Amino acid sequence: MKLTPVKVKGKAGQKKTWRPPGPLRPVKRQRDEDDGADDSNDRSRRKAFKSKHPAAPIEELPTEILERIIFMCRNLNFLRSSLRLGYRFSSPSFLVELVRAAFAPTWDMWYGHTRDEAIHHDYLSHHTAIQGDPEFQGAVLACPWASVSLILDAQQRWCRRSGRPGRLAERVRLPGPPLPPPSALSPADVVPRFEKDWEAFKTPCRGFFSSADPYPDILLTRAHLEDGKYIELHPLTPVPQRLLTGPFDWEAARLLFWYVRGGARLPREHTWTWELTRRGYGHIVALDDKPLALAVFLLLDKLCVFDHWPEFLVGQELDEVARRVESSEDLSDRQLGWGIYEVLESQTSSRRAKETIDKRGPRT
Repeated sequence: MKLTPVKVKGKAGQKKTWRPPGPLRPVKRQRDEDDGADDSNDRSRRKAFKSKHPAAPIEELPTEILERIIFMCRNLNFLRSSLRLGYRFSSPSFLVELVRAAFAPTWDMWYGHTRDEAIHHDYLSHHTAIQGDPEFQGAVLACPWASVSLILDAQQRWCRRSGRPGRLAERVRLPGPPLPPPSALSPADVVPRFEKDWEAFKTPCRGFFSSADPYPDILLTRAHLEDGKYIELHPLTPVPQRLLTGPFDWEAARLLFWYVRGGARLPREHTWTWELTRRGYGHIVALDDKPLALAVFLLLDKLCVFDHWPEFLVGQELDEVARRVESSEDLSDRQLGWGIYEVLESQTSSRRAKETIDKRGPRT
């Protein structure tokens, strides 16, 4: 006969024995992202945030209304104004939606069309004809969480929702034959298309140092970097400061390549940027990874960074690079220095030729 168990106050009961999960045990249903997973994550994030200060009335608004406010005002300082809002809207799904909201006007017209397919001088010469808010796009890309994978994820989501290429042929009447069908229609083509272009540029940068020639031809490597193959952002979108000053790694080089590939340029009006790019140039020449240094240097050159340098600075760096090429015993260091010297020398020659033409004036 078993004794009757006596429950004593303050004593814990018997611990339950662990048993492996079986098919009959209830399992929480994982909802898909499109079925409202963002709302459940948002509620959990609001519960996890703790603060001694009471929430402001605007912080208690529903998520849908706050998202609408953020996308309409296009001011990311709204998220920085409150720790609750910043914590609440820091999920990866919201960041993807933020990128999509910033670049959707540009993609809505140009996605899938290359610059060569849609070339029209009278149209592309005016930046106002390209849709998109460059300040909003620049503010999004200046955030530390901005990366190429996040941008491509947002582009895939936009392509999946729209289900069509850009409406360039519908909105603009171009002379000549009709535009050919876009080269990318499926959301699955977004990432492979970018990776193919990235490898086509990165491979020659590595091959530049594979030969034993201390003076390889930089023009062959430079030719693999196409001049704005697509229009995936507004041309006046500012480049983040961290991509101009460094330090640099391959992820930063990928983001710079996305800028160049999308048709970005450094505005000539920003003459103060030569001080920032001079600091970035110092990080480039100090890199131990020479292919990375060459890739970043060529990308900055495509952004017309060195066009903003004053003439005395270009001459100073040319003398420094020439001394390094002559005195360095490392072959890769000499090859990198020679490539930099050729690019800067070509910049100086073209600048002097332009000044000569301007002095002569138009022919009568």
